[in-house]
Amino acid sequence: MFANLEPISVDSVTFFALAGGLAVIAWWRGQRFFLPALAAAGVVLILSWLDWKDLLAMALFLPVPYFAARRLWGRKHSDAGTAIAAVIVWQVILFLIIKRYSWFDVLGWLDNPVTVIGVSYILFRQIHLVVDSRFLGHLPFSALRYIGYILLPWTIIAGPIQRYDTFCVGLDQVGRPKSDQLLVAAHRIINGLLLAFVVAPIFLEPSSVSNLTHANATWVDFLVVFYGFPTYLYLNFSGYTSIMIGASHLCGYTTLPENFNHPYLAVNTRDFWNRWHISFGAWIKIYVFTPVCAYLMKATTPRYHWIMMLVAVLVAFYVVGIWHGTTINYLIFGVLQGVGVVISALFEHMRKHAWGANRSREFNEVLWFRAASTLVTLHFTCFSFMLLNDHPDRLVEGIRAFFG
Repeated sequence: MFANLEPISVDSVTFFALAGGLAVIAWWRGQRFFLPALAAAGVVLILSWLDWKDLLAMALFLPVPYFAARRLWGRKHSDAGTAIAAVIVWQVILFLIIKRYSWFDVLGWLDNPVTVIGVSYILFRQIHLVVDSRFLGHLPFSALRYIGYILLPWTIIAGPIQRYDTFCVGLDQVGRPKSDQLLVAAHRIINGLLLAFVVAPIFLEPSSVSNLTHANATWVDFLVVFYGFPTYLYLNFSGYTSIMIGASHLCGYTTLPENFNHPYLAVNTRDFWNRWHISFGAWIKIYVFTPVCAYLMKATTPRYHWIMMLVAVLVAFYVVGIWHGTTINYLIFGVLQGVGVVISALFEHMRKHAWGANRSREFNEVLWFRAASTLVTLHFTCFSFMLLNDHPDRLVEGIRAFFG
């Protein structure tokens, strides 16, 4: 840690002092001093987490996208495809090194804290800026705005992923909210704290797959393991998001995107990813699935376009998997989720082909079918989330010990 600062976590007094300070500045001086304060708060957050070696890595990671975006800003008709691709490749390679993926851990001297300050979310915002900079010329852009956007203290640790245009709209809204808005924001912060740091931890320890290896493990233990971690993950992540959205609303900044919409009520895996970590799913769709799909379709005849779309889905979820973590279980998780999306899409396609679009759409609303679809999706999700909680070998060992 830099200069003996304690790591600033979301449930710390220091974080709420920073959030409260931003609110005071927003109410008192509004937009004039808010952006510098916002950027400074983001810098303080990363300084509290990083050692000097990690800061050196971040010093390499942050500047290139700024200069690329600065050069391309508003130049709609420039042919910059090669330059954009080069910047993205550079950033991705640095990201893989900084995150210390096993096949890219060429700088073993980096300390682990660099991986927990949201470098993944920084990368997403950087790619968005570089790719879309040619079409954002109507918006102001400066080094201060870049730092404020990239190190936005409400989103730096775990999102949500915000686009630059809505970031600028949020800055324009900064000021003292109305009394009813303040109450809603405070209520959301308190609910988020309760969910993330009081209720969620109850489900974490009992969800360990090692509980299945005990000689006296029962079906109750299996159900707790099976449902416990997805419950913890949702409560912790959605609670965190509520804290951040509430804290931003205290400043009159109301454009942070929602990240969850009752994900465990999804009727298929595609629907799940439209409800779970929504900003991340939207980013993957725009910057991974769509360009990969367009490239594959352009390279093949229409006869094979549906196959190319399925391949693009699997590529997108491969990225989802390796983004979540550096070990094989995360890769398996991503591929498994991609297969789930493909199967649900094929099932829907077959029903439309057999019954027609209208009848298929009506059947989707039949109560028993919707309930059955929701249950199947929920249990598929819970099974795949077990991969996020343990290594596949230990997961297989636990399941084998229990059922054996």
